[in-house]
Amino acid sequence: MKPKNLSYEDNPAARRKEKKDFAMFFGRYLRKIRESKNISQEQLSIKAGYYHTYVNKIEQGKYSPSLHTIWRIAHALGVSLSDFFKGF
Repeated sequence: MKPKNLSYEDNPAARRKEKKDFAMFFGRYLRKIRESKNISQEQLSIKAGYYHTYVNKIEQGKYSPSLHTIWRIAHALGVSLSDFFKGF
């Protein structure tokens, strides 16, 4: 996924849509990696130190996690942050 060319003058709705699209894309990407490692959402949430519902909301694209959260999740999946983003 690449950022859209939004200018300072673009309306906030365009930025909200881009953020929503990014969250959906990221959620699908996280689920793909998690499933490839044969780890359940519950196992991942325990390893990463988050509630199961939070990981579920990220995968559904309802939450857009911070870089710190992504770092914790990548570590819980057993991959470095750079390796996590290589396929992104």
